[in-house]
Amino acid sequence: MTGTAPAGPAPPGLALAGPTAAVLAAAGDVRELLTGTELDRAGALRSAGDREDFLAAHALVRLCAGRLLGRPAQSLTVVQSCGSCDRPHGRPRLLEAPGTGVSLAHTRGWVAAAAAHGPVGVDVETLDGHPLDQRVAEAVCNEEELAAVRAAEDPRRAFLRQWVRKESLVKVGAATLDGAARLDLPVYGQRPASWSGWRLLDWGSDRVVGCVAAREEMRLRLLG
Repeated sequence: MTGTAPAGPAPPGLALAGPTAAVLAAAGDVRELLTGTELDRAGALRSAGDREDFLAAHALVRLCAGRLLGRPAQSLTVVQSCGSCDRPHGRPRLLEAPGTGVSLAHTRGWVAAAAAHGPVGVDVETLDGHPLDQRVAEAVCNEEELAAVRAAEDPRRAFLRQWVRKESLVKVGAATLDGAARLDLPVYGQRPASWSGWRLLDWGSDRVVGCVAAREEMRLRLLG
């Protein structure tokens, strides 16, 4: 008697991040990956650095999804829409795999992307050496977070650790920026990295911090 073996657990989702230059080198000719709409959006940016960050992030999300799905990055089409207007912005999705969640982020000189079997959100921020803006911190942090930020050796880094968590949850649709200060998020390094069933995968270096939010297990690979 023969039968079908039970399916094993789904493989974990994947997040990729790295310096913009390293990602562009790994991606090759981005014109073979991106749509005309994406290339037009990149071309409309005034800063060469901003254009490169945009191109790298949109290439990386395809590389990330391709690795997860076992498909060539060139075979995946990323589109964006907000549901409120006709402009090509908002949460990204894959035309060829609508059930696969994807997310991308870029900051000055660094990009990140994530792909998962369900909803996923990613954010990355650079540590530029600027002091903490107290007004911004007070607008998006609750009292527990503010106390931890103010007590930290590096207040701006401590703030960005919380910010990328909140932004990743906003991107996954679990929160809004308007309600960021009301989120009862765990303070980085003090409590388990989860919130209301969402797993928070934190990462960082001396130059950047980032976070991925997903319901499932995620693995992270840094490029460059």
